[in-house]
Amino acid sequence: MHLIISDVMPALCPFLTLVCLPVIILLVLLYVFREVLGSCPPCRSNKRLDGKTVIITGGNAGIGKETAIDLARRGARVILGCRSAERAQEAVRDIIAKTGNSKVVFYILDLADLDSVRQFAATVLEKESRLHILINNAGIGKAAVLIPGSTTKQGFDLTFGTNYLGPFLLTYLLLDLLRSSAPSQIINVSSHMHWFCFRQLNFNSETKNGVRYPYLTGYEISKLGNVLHARELAKRLQNTGVRANSLHPGMVETEIWTPLKKKYPAWMYNFLMSIIRMFGLNSTEGAQTTIYVSVDEGAEEYNGRYFAKCTLSKENRLALDDSTCALLWDHSMKMCDLK
Repeated sequence: MHLIISDVMPALCPFLTLVCLPVIILLVLLYVFREVLGSCPPCRSNKRLDGKTVIITGGNAGIGKETAIDLARRGARVILGCRSAERAQEAVRDIIAKTGNSKVVFYILDLADLDSVRQFAATVLEKESRLHILINNAGIGKAAVLIPGSTTKQGFDLTFGTNYLGPFLLTYLLLDLLRSSAPSQIINVSSHMHWFCFRQLNFNSETKNGVRYPYLTGYEISKLGNVLHARELAKRLQNTGVRANSLHPGMVETEIWTPLKKKYPAWMYNFLMSIIRMFGLNSTEGAQTTIYVSVDEGAEEYNGRYFAKCTLSKENRLALDDSTCALLWDHSMKMCDLK
């Protein structure tokens, strides 16, 4: 028997190495994937928001809509910023039906068009006397940019313009209303993907291949911008009663993945979505950190910080650089023709 085992083991070792080791590595990676990107405890706060006004961009679907439902249940007046009037109307009806709160409205907003952002802000300033929470939730993922080099109406990279520059301008235009409504807050929905920016931002303003500021492109940079924006806002809004924070919602199964259907074969898309469903969050779970930062007393003492899983989290080291925060602010002002 000893001889048989001795003869068989050398033959089995390569097999075990080739088969078992990759499986073990895959399981470890999936566990890390789940813990870092795909798990989140629920927000436990029972705080009411009666008499408060909230704006949620992209509030007609995904985590934006789930956030709207939760805050409407707490009694807030909820304003959705949406590109499609038809989808927005449907979302408003659904939120009212689920919460019994009739104080839910929408105004048209396309973050990829700075003119639309200005019109949305003008509508808010005309119709609303108070604003207590601004949630910059809407955005697009890498999958949404089917054509490399796609730009916003004003010529900026489509992802950077939609995820960062549009929210920057919207926030700036509503700052006076937020100040006059204090205590109030600004919440930027970012992503842990901002950790994958390793070099200082390049603020070269030349136009290259039809893209203004051609080195400020892509999802990771746009999400780093959300974190930098919140930190700079916190610094500029000290002693005003307005705080600003950013957050990672988790890896969430939402419509942000839908454009992949046009990029990849059906089997590949379905496989990817099955992984996301298995190890990620649904929209309700993905909304929990946004809700936590909005209402939980534990978050109120923090300003300019980054959250994940309903608790404080670590930012990319680049986001802790005050000079980078200030530079991005100054260039953003120029991009939006504010100075």
